[in-house]
Amino acid sequence: MPMPTPPKPGEEPTNEAELYRYHLRRLTTWYIEALDPAAPEAFSWPPPIPEGNSLAAICMHAITSAEWWVLSCCGDGPLERDRDAEFAADVSWADLRPRFQAFLGAVEALLDGKTSEELAAISRHPAGDRMVRRCLTHTVEHLGLHLGHIEITLDWWKYATASA
Repeated sequence: MPMPTPPKPGEEPTNEAELYRYHLRRLTTWYIEALDPAAPEAFSWPPPIPEGNSLAAICMHAITSAEWWVLSCCGDGPLERDRDAEFAADVSWADLRPRFQAFLGAVEALLDGKTSEELAAISRHPAGDRMVRRCLTHTVEHLGLHLGHIEITLDWWKYATASA
């Protein structure tokens, strides 16, 4: 998987909000770089195992979860979410890619100028006990986990279609 260009000296994050923006930007960029060159049929290909998830399902879950944890729990987005529907998604990368880009723009705006004190505030998470920074950290962890699933599924699809 391609690596985004690392920051040049002096471009590294200098505060906590910039650090979250940096990691969310980096992960979102990796999703785009991994999926842009994929064949459209790879996106809807179901792995040949029980309950295996297509790239479409993984990506729909990853972006919906990221939007919910960051834009809803940390911002003022809607708190309703249908997690099961995320895994039943049958969408194309061309349809889903703009959501990843919009998410990144919304993250940039949401975190612009946030202080460490604001990141320590209790989020809007329905459980009522998570700091904003915990929601952001969870999102970074979650996007990274599913990025690995995407890489494995892409490799699996390439192998399965090359030997077919």
